[in-house]
Amino acid sequence: MDFLGLRHLGRSFSNAFRGLREAFQEVAFRQELAIGAVALPVAWLVPGLSLLWRVFLTVCWLALPAMEIVNTAVENAVNILSPQWNPLARKAKDLAGAGVLCICLANLFAWGAAAWEVLGCLLKKG
Repeated sequence: MDFLGLRHLGRSFSNAFRGLREAFQEVAFRQELAIGAVALPVAWLVPGLSLLWRVFLTVCWLALPAMEIVNTAVENAVNILSPQWNPLARKAKDLAGAGVLCICLANLFAWGAAAWEVLGCLLKKG
């Protein structure tokens, strides 16, 4: 008897890692990882940001590849369920893409606000 559900947990992790391997096949996902490879070290190394800002920027960035995975899942499901052109299939794909756009805009806003914070710290020192 698997009282704690550890077998289920193990299968869930295995499935999730298989999903990550699939996500790496997507160009947009790899582009977002490249952005994170530059942006996250900046968030953690630039002086003038509090720990809260650093964590906030990290979480904002993590939302982007997560939403890209959801977008890809929706596109794949729609392609299976509706191989012919269908206005509802297009709507589903467009909505998932709009989710990615919203996360991109949220990141731009968050990073802009963080840059403003850093600029304010630099101006106070100078």
